Amino acid sequence: MNLDDLMDGWRSQDTSTFYGVDKTLLHHALRQEQARLEKERRRTRWVGYIGSAVLLITAGLFLAIMIDPNQPAMFAARLTVWDYVVAGVGLASAILLAGMLFALRRSRQAREQGFGDSLRDHLRRRIAQLDAETTGEHLEWTMAVAALICAKAISIVADRIKHVPVPWSDIVRPSPSSIVLSLGFLYLLLFRWMPRERQANLSRKRQLEALLKELDDQ
Repeated sequence: MNLDDLMDGWRSQDTSTFYGVDKTLLHHALRQEQARLEKERRRTRWVGYIGSAVLLITAGLFLAIMIDPNQPAMFAARLTVWDYVVAGVGLASAILLAGMLFALRRSRQAREQGFGDSLRDHLRRRIAQLDAETTGEHLEWTMAVAALICAKAISIVADRIKHVPVPWSDIVRPSPSSIVLSLGFLYLLLFRWMPRERQANLSRKRQLEALLKELDDQ
């Protein structure tokens, strides 16, 4: 029995009192929930690290190509100040994204290191996690915007240095259809999926807080 089953059973009681919940099963379910969450975090963290590294390396390489003094004079003549600004913004966005990923991991570690393995500690840890996921949505927005700005800057610079034989320059030069799909995905992520997840987290947080209160009152 997982945490969702236990919570559904607790909510279905007429009085919704804690005596209807098996503490041993709840403790086990919370441990399983924590293990599942850690596994998801590791997977998401690696995807984020790899993605930010690709953006950082690509943005840095493209900027280095633009400022390379050995480039043909014709290439240097066609570049404007705004080309360098766009390249710099792309690199800065990639650095910002990598820094936010690192800061997010450190804040999670600092927030959760004080909890033990007792039932109350597991409940408090999960409540703290849900609270952080709800209140920290602005950081996810910032990371998404930084990644979008960096990707757009890279695509613009890739078009400006298309004479240079960079292996993946054609890949990062998006077609109109790919831009539409990317914007559609970003809209669904920011305005559909994330708000629904926030509401689900708020509901689960309230349930766990009520459960913890009943446990403390015993």
